[in-house]
Amino acid sequence: MDRKTRPPLLTAKTAISILKGHSDVSLDLGLSRTEVKIEDKGAVLTDGSIIVFEDLKKIAERRDTVFFPEEGSIRQVALWDGHYYKLVPTKGAPTLEIDGIRMHRTKGTTPDVDAAAKVQTLNVAGCRVLDTCFGLGYTALYAFRGGASLVVSIEVRPEVMRIAELNPWSGGLFQDGGIHLLIGDSFTMIDVFPEGFFDCVVHDPPRIARAGRLYSGDFYFKMYRVLGEGGRLFHYTGEPGSRRRRVDLRRGVMGRLRQAGFSELVYDEALRGVRGERGRSL
Repeated sequence: MDRKTRPPLLTAKTAISILKGHSDVSLDLGLSRTEVKIEDKGAVLTDGSIIVFEDLKKIAERRDTVFFPEEGSIRQVALWDGHYYKLVPTKGAPTLEIDGIRMHRTKGTTPDVDAAAKVQTLNVAGCRVLDTCFGLGYTALYAFRGGASLVVSIEVRPEVMRIAELNPWSGGLFQDGGIHLLIGDSFTMIDVFPEGFFDCVVHDPPRIARAGRLYSGDFYFKMYRVLGEGGRLFHYTGEPGSRRRRVDLRRGVMGRLRQAGFSELVYDEALRGVRGERGRSL
């Protein structure tokens, strides 16, 4: 999906600007600025749709929601299939929220800045990269922009892919021929790739309570298998431990990665994840 087919998107910030009489606003979550026409009943957007002032006031009250016009009304960029998927604006690229839990880091950073830093730590230029958890595709995009020769990204939920199609910050995913998007469970999908096929793996799973198998020794062995000699891994873990639960996630992850064969394991405090390598044969 490109800008010609994606609807204009409105946030509280945009609505407040229009209500104050400003016509120069962003309709793509901050990527660009455009002119809207303010009339007696509301604002005429770039696609010709009219957002009445009553709806703009409703949008202005929802700082955690993205809206788009449809058939004379407004709709949230959100889906429900037993789980609730929602696009949430930030100071940079938006984040994905599932059942109220944000899927990206937003405290002290933005999803796009964080994804770029994770990719940069692996030096992906000229590499085949596996992105195990697509989300909104920021990791895949920054890997491709970083010079990766091939990026494969896996997403278990088609609903997440639909949210990404509506997200302007994910736009390049659906045009770049070097990015291949697969729908399925990473735990099983990874088995289709030959041994040593990838040079780098970025593993950024949901919380362990939601995706326990993606933190298991079995999955770590699968990632080890598809990495070539000297291949590099970044595994996001989030906070390294919880005193309340008496769980040290970092220690458990690093122990299982070591058992799977990874070496040179280092916890990156800034990125809140573990870097490691598949050793070279002597």
